Amino acid sequence: MKISVTNEYDPLKSVIVGSVDNMEWPTDDLEFNRGIDRSTYPATLTRGRLPQSVNSEATEDLERLVSILEARSIKVFRPDTRLPHWAYSARDIILTVGDMVVQCPTPFTSRANELTMYPFLKEANVVEAPRPIEQDDPSFDAANVLKCGDKLIYSLSHSANEAGANWLQSIVGNRFEVIKWQVVDHDITHIDSTLLTLNKNTVIVNASRVKERDLPKFMEDYKKIWIEDVASRDFHEFPYASKWIGMNVLSLDPETVLVDEIQIGLKEKLEANGFKVITTPMRHSRTLGGGFHCVTNDLERE
Repeated sequence: MKISVTNEYDPLKSVIVGSVDNMEWPTDDLEFNRGIDRSTYPATLTRGRLPQSVNSEATEDLERLVSILEARSIKVFRPDTRLPHWAYSARDIILTVGDMVVQCPTPFTSRANELTMYPFLKEANVVEAPRPIEQDDPSFDAANVLKCGDKLIYSLSHSANEAGANWLQSIVGNRFEVIKWQVVDHDITHIDSTLLTLNKNTVIVNASRVKERDLPKFMEDYKKIWIEDVASRDFHEFPYASKWIGMNVLSLDPETVLVDEIQIGLKEKLEANGFKVITTPMRHSRTLGGGFHCVTNDLERE
């Protein structure tokens, strides 16, 4: 199994795509419970198995995604979902960086052993982080990290602490610089509905959360595509993600971006900036908390 990833946009060669087969929301995960409690939505999430209608539609959308990827000769791997899980967002916990696979010290106890769902990674260069026990132990999700060549933007939040950034720096050594980044006015969970790179000098930025002054210094000369708004997806009963999951796009190469089909304004803005856009539905991105970037995990980029 070849692992080779240093950015979010070089031509994609192989990738993991998540699954909702056997998916269940956890009932005894403290960090998950805290996240639900932070929600301002008046209702709450029903725990346990997904409704059949959600499962069926989400499965259809993931299969469409797989077909798009395979039609471009991108090799697709899927998790082993014989046991209950919530690995729909395959990127969340397993960080692929350089030639390494890092099982991150996630604060979500129900996802701590998710690496076992990917038996095809057993021959890879795997690093398993120590489990966080105390509050000051290293703790972060893979989706807190944005790969930018020799730099890793590490989004500090309730799901990623400074100790986690320091631990990650010790693991990657001098091959990558871990840059601690925090959007002061917004407590974002993961980085990829706030900031994403599309090629070596272009980023899309969530304009409702980020100002120019907030961006990492090395991005000063980057081209910024400011996303002022996105279409709001419907959801089943409770939104596990905000409407901004709509800017959670996947770059297939430096010119081609995969976008939810309802994001017409985003599509037009990307096309106006010279990108080719492929659209397909992601009907339960808000229900399940994952767009195209979330539900995939790059294994190899050219």
